[in-house]
Amino acid sequence: MKLEKLACPGCGAPITGDFAPNQQIECNSCGVPLLLTQVETESPIFCPGCRTLNSDEVSFCTHCGNRLKVECILCHVENRIDTTYCARCGAHLENARAKRRHMQETRQRLELEREQKFREKEARQKQERLEMLLAELDEPENHGFAIYRINQMGADAVEGLIETLLHDDDPDARYGSARALGQICAEQEIKTLNKARTVKGLIKAIDDREPAVRYWAAEALGKCNSKLAIEPLAGLLKDPHDGVREQALSSLHKIGGDQVQQLIEANRAKGFLGWLK
Repeated sequence: MKLEKLACPGCGAPITGDFAPNQQIECNSCGVPLLLTQVETESPIFCPGCRTLNSDEVSFCTHCGNRLKVECILCHVENRIDTTYCARCGAHLENARAKRRHMQETRQRLELEREQKFREKEARQKQERLEMLLAELDEPENHGFAIYRINQMGADAVEGLIETLLHDDDPDARYGSARALGQICAEQEIKTLNKARTVKGLIKAIDDREPAVRYWAAEALGKCNSKLAIEPLAGLLKDPHDGVREQALSSLHKIGGDQVQQLIEANRAKGFLGWLK
């Protein structure tokens, strides 16, 4: 038996010569012992990976396990891996596989594009809904329902509320935003970054010229329960408006701790809390 297409499975060097089945031979390159077994087939399959000679009855290489048969994607008949055309339907196997890969890639791309468009549409609708609710904060009689709906949006509403709180010309919208931010802090699980941005926005709002905005900003800071709010709230203990001072003190008590107690005592000693008597 003349071997002209075999390669050593150890080093890959070609093996040539006349050998009988079941005769042990050695690789001319690396010296590894090899045994050519009798292959009972007229059409053996050479493994494309290790070049081992296999019977055409097996589907996987007996040496390395590589697949030796492929299924036609049109008629689903198994064909030898070294076959170009399907034995049943005549399809060009590689071209058919390439066409299927292209179709799968196109389908995946279209699905990703549809998902992206859906997310963009959902984001636009959410933004439009938030803008509508923020507009309703211009009227105090709408605050209850608008704040309830905004609270349901959770962290997605934080950015718009902070913008309204700090820059809207209508004080009703500003204090309504402060109220909504307080409820989100108290009732929603928001990420640390969003909570920090909320607290910073509310701290800026306690300098607002409108007492109602300062009042609700102080109330919201108490709900946020952040240590960053202690010093700013302590500053409100000197606010000229009684309600603002009372709310600042209440929020400080909610936050609690030694620092709060020390600030309250210090302000009482300076006479800023004389209105409590």
